[in-house]
Amino acid sequence: MTDPTLAETAPTETAPTELPTETPENTSALAKQFDPAAIEPAWAGRWRSEPFRADANSGKPPFTIVIPPPNVTGNLHLGHALDNTLIDTLIRFKRMQGFEALYLPGMDHAGIATQGVVEKQLREAGQSRFDLGREEFLKRVWDWKGQSGGVILSQLTRLGVSVDWTRERFTMDEGLSRAVRAQFVRLYHEGLAYRGERIVNWDPAAQTTLSELEVDREERKGKMTTLAYKLEDASQPASNGEIGEIRIATVRPETIFADQAIAVHPDDERFRHLVGQQARIPLTGRLIPIIADHAVEMGFGVGALKITPAHDATDFEVGERHGLPRPSVIDLQGNLTSDLVPEAFRGMERFAARKAVTAALIESGDLIEERDHITAIGLSERTKVPVEPIISTQWYVNVKPMAAKVLEGLERGEIKLTPERYAKVNRDWLENIRDWNISRQLWWGHQIPAWYDEEGNVYVPDAGNPELDCDKDPRYAHLTLRRDPDVFDTWFSSNLWPFSTLGWPDTDSEDFRKFYPTQVLVTGYDILFFWVTRMEMAGYHLTGQAPFSTVMLHGLYLDSKGKKMSKTTGNGIDPVDLFDQYGVDACRFAFASLSTGGQDIKHDPRRFEQGRNFANKLWNAARFALMRIGEAALALTGEDDLTRYVRSATPEAQQDADRHGSDPLRSGDALTKLKARADLTLADRWIISRLNAVTVETAAHLDAFDIGAAIRTLYSFTWDEFCDWYIEAAKPTLSSGNLGTLATLKAVLEHILKLLHPFMPFITSEVYAALGHRRQLALHSWPKENAALHDPEATRAFAALRGAVSAARSLKAELGLAPQDRLGMTVEGEQAALVTQNARVVETIARVTLVPSLEGRTLSAVEQGVLVRAPLEGTVDVQDWLGKQRKRLTELDKQIKQAQAKLDNAGFVARAPAEVIEEEQRRVQDFGVQKERLEGVLAQFS
Repeated sequence: MTDPTLAETAPTETAPTELPTETPENTSALAKQFDPAAIEPAWAGRWRSEPFRADANSGKPPFTIVIPPPNVTGNLHLGHALDNTLIDTLIRFKRMQGFEALYLPGMDHAGIATQGVVEKQLREAGQSRFDLGREEFLKRVWDWKGQSGGVILSQLTRLGVSVDWTRERFTMDEGLSRAVRAQFVRLYHEGLAYRGERIVNWDPAAQTTLSELEVDREERKGKMTTLAYKLEDASQPASNGEIGEIRIATVRPETIFADQAIAVHPDDERFRHLVGQQARIPLTGRLIPIIADHAVEMGFGVGALKITPAHDATDFEVGERHGLPRPSVIDLQGNLTSDLVPEAFRGMERFAARKAVTAALIESGDLIEERDHITAIGLSERTKVPVEPIISTQWYVNVKPMAAKVLEGLERGEIKLTPERYAKVNRDWLENIRDWNISRQLWWGHQIPAWYDEEGNVYVPDAGNPELDCDKDPRYAHLTLRRDPDVFDTWFSSNLWPFSTLGWPDTDSEDFRKFYPTQVLVTGYDILFFWVTRMEMAGYHLTGQAPFSTVMLHGLYLDSKGKKMSKTTGNGIDPVDLFDQYGVDACRFAFASLSTGGQDIKHDPRRFEQGRNFANKLWNAARFALMRIGEAALALTGEDDLTRYVRSATPEAQQDADRHGSDPLRSGDALTKLKARADLTLADRWIISRLNAVTVETAAHLDAFDIGAAIRTLYSFTWDEFCDWYIEAAKPTLSSGNLGTLATLKAVLEHILKLLHPFMPFITSEVYAALGHRRQLALHSWPKENAALHDPEATRAFAALRGAVSAARSLKAELGLAPQDRLGMTVEGEQAALVTQNARVVETIARVTLVPSLEGRTLSAVEQGVLVRAPLEGTVDVQDWLGKQRKRLTELDKQIKQAQAKLDNAGFVARAPAEVIEEEQRRVQDFGVQKERLEGVLAQFS
């Protein structure tokens, strides 16, 4: 049988059977060739115009997943496609299982990105947002959103997601804006939201602070500069043996003018005698103290650090502990400023200043050493400009009390992370969390509801009436109040997403009561810290409950070489191009099968080809079944259940049944009723038993959120067991008019379509409709396990038939015969009688003729305990054949040694790409198997 894995080339696009001659009556339902473009638009359009509306008043148990909201500026990328394929698979599965499944769509307003798009348009017109003013600028942004935003949602429609479009949300819509304000007002009055000075990531181009997620880390070549700071007491020796100086190492010499101390580790014997003394900053001579702090790494650089509290996060914390001043020498444009800076460098751009300061330090003799150094710098994700750590007054949230609630919930097992290894990562982050900077210097976003009087006092709406602006509050009518111009960090709205989308802070709303807490969150592990933990904290603190019970994390979608995709590197792949090339079902198949255990995913075109081939295989199998059913329906008489079941396959019959409210024997009942029939063949009993086992296995994988394992199970069963084995085995009995086999074929196909539907909704819906069903497949029930269908006897017996076929095929291959060449063979052993009783199955599939005996020399093979013999005499020239086999054995041995020699070469293993090494390992394994088999063959003639 065809190997259904990727160990070898993906299965070829061949029909599972030789199709009978077409007639207009039995081929109108499905086209001869599967064309995704011919069926996908209609189904996608239907699922958009007739969305899967979740009923908040139903008695069904809820199953809710909220979409990770894509940016309103974004287009669909492979990460989105992966995310939403996994979510939709779970949602369709649970909906079919009888849950009230809600897949809630929406978008994030994406503050920096969206404002950047509109500001770019203004720049091209020779304007800036300041020319328009805030109100007019925001109107422009809303206009842009209405005209161009949300492209990604139409692309998700093409992906076939079964979302409830009637509940689409936007983080800037009225309800979510109300929730954001309610959150801030509550946190402020609880003393958790406050205004203070901290180190922030500043984007000099966008003129705003950035969250860590908005900063890309990139390694670049730089210089590590060692400088000499002269001691005030010039008689004191330092660790380097020099008298009167202490040396420090820095990658940012332009910031020395903001230095406030030199820090050494308290246990460092080299510097202990200097603690408490003072040293002079080069080029200025300003004295700063030498202090001891455990933040210093004794092994880094020279062991002493310059402390610049206003321009480094670690230095800021050291300064806090020691009460150091925090002067800044770099302004918001990224230029050197302040009276602390020598006049020659004032106004210089920071990187130009670095070169100028370095040159001055060389000239003054204070630069001891300059060497190459790789340093990780932060780049603004949007502007690509290096971010500047600056000290700034911003709004913050003290999240430690909120994190404590999450940790308690995790301890109680209220949130499960899969894969489990991320549970510790989640916990570690929460245990070491820092205060959150929630303000951004933008206009697009939720403007902070805080006002200031002329003396700088802060006013925030009352907790009992958060909607009342302070400048409209009669209590403050005597004051001149100015509203804070900043907006909230985008994450300060998306952290509410699981419940603000369901009506919070109105906890009495139908949606909130029915669908919150949500059941599953699906997202990439890369935003575990930035989004997932913030939703956890908001959920516990604001609603008293975990926002979701399971977090399913997947890896990053990388290019085929394992590198992150980006526009700048030009290695991005547009999912829409993949949809056009392979079809959406094939792409969904690939995304699902590539999802394994939270590991990063390398783009692999073979998976998409495999998905396309699988869709073709399924389509051809369905056409074969429809043709057989159509032929039989024309000849059927009588009105027993089975006859009505087969008749119901025709669209006309199903429409008539729908009109009269009748329900002929459907696939769920069919398997149970068919099992009791006397006219079922061994193959029928076997496929029914195997299908029941696969149903159980698939559901177990999906319940464990192992979507990759689920689709691989279904792929293997459908391609190998149903198409390549069962349909081939059923041909003889179908040709003889066995109604039990025909009904089994239909029932099993319908059952398979239901199992595959969550993964490949387009083709399964189309084929299911072609089988005569007016109600779309998505609304049918998921098949249930039925212990009565378990048939171990049929499983063991059919394994013997498969063994006989495999052995026969192996023998034909060894003899150099083509698969279609027919040859007489004998069967021996304990299973011989069983195989003989089912001779038509073996003969049809293997294209052999089973005979009682053979004369002359024979070649034998054993599979599944079945011994099969093929004649040598009269089939091949025995001596010539033996000579060729010995040469083949020698060549195999040579190939194995060559591949193994490469693998034994340490230099080759160190230099060769991983895929090359894997290929050599595969060659050793494959050739080894062939060699062992050939040695066994030749042993028969020793």
